[in-house]
Amino acid sequence: MDHHFLLAGVRVLWRYTRLRGNASGWSYLQSAKHPRVLIDSALKGRALLETEIHEAFHHLCPDHSEEHVTASARDLARILWSLGYRRRRDGG
Repeated sequence: MDHHFLLAGVRVLWRYTRLRGNASGWSYLQSAKHPRVLIDSALKGRALLETEIHEAFHHLCPDHSEEHVTASARDLARILWSLGYRRRRDGG
């Protein structure tokens, strides 16, 4: 299922799909002709939440290092998960 979100004022396609290799997600940033985020549809639970946050951070903070994005997404996902944020079964 596709979604569209505004991230840093740019309309970004957000898609869940099977990804090859070891990647959990990919971000094609604002400089791309069609900015988009791809998230591995096999992910579940906190790993999914962390990947969603991670890929959004790439668009919101494009100058931050991969290490900074990874650590920030991990911290925020841990906080939100401990507060009870979960994906509903209906996909919402």
